Amino acid sequence: MEISAGRRPAAVLAPIYDGPEGPTLILFRRTSGGPHSGQVAFPGGRPEPGDRDLEETALRETEEELGIRRELVRVIGKLPVVETMVSNFAIHAFVGRLGERPEMRRQESEVATILEVPLSALMEAPKEEWWELPAVEGTGPERRLVRFFSWGEDRIWGATQRMIEYLVEALRAGELTL
Repeated sequence: MEISAGRRPAAVLAPIYDGPEGPTLILFRRTSGGPHSGQVAFPGGRPEPGDRDLEETALRETEEELGIRRELVRVIGKLPVVETMVSNFAIHAFVGRLGERPEMRRQESEVATILEVPLSALMEAPKEEWWELPAVEGTGPERRLVRFFSWGEDRIWGATQRMIEYLVEALRAGELTL
């Protein structure tokens, strides 16, 4: 996939460990405030000068946001790049395998709640609903068909939902083995 000109690079990690219900994905709900307030996301962010590459960015951000030490993560694959319209990012998602459920510590300024979601709960096709969302150009609300996964009180949508769909596709196609 070719990345659109002008998109800023970002990287996230989709950390997976074997939980009581099988392979389990670690995500989090963002704190209030900011452009993605209250949304469910993977740990990640923009590269910093000390990062040798985007994989390093994803591992560093995971350690900062969730307290998962990078040496516990074995990167087993990379998903297709997801571009965002509102924040203008080209997000590179890495899939990380953990030997066991890690000890976690949330970064209180960014992470409201850590979510542990069995992959089995995400294997069905996402739901779809019409939502009123802010327009991309800032011209007022816009009605859009949104695809999302439900998990408890949360709806996993947007870039995170698309990355999860790519992860599920890669697992089904045998392109990624847990």
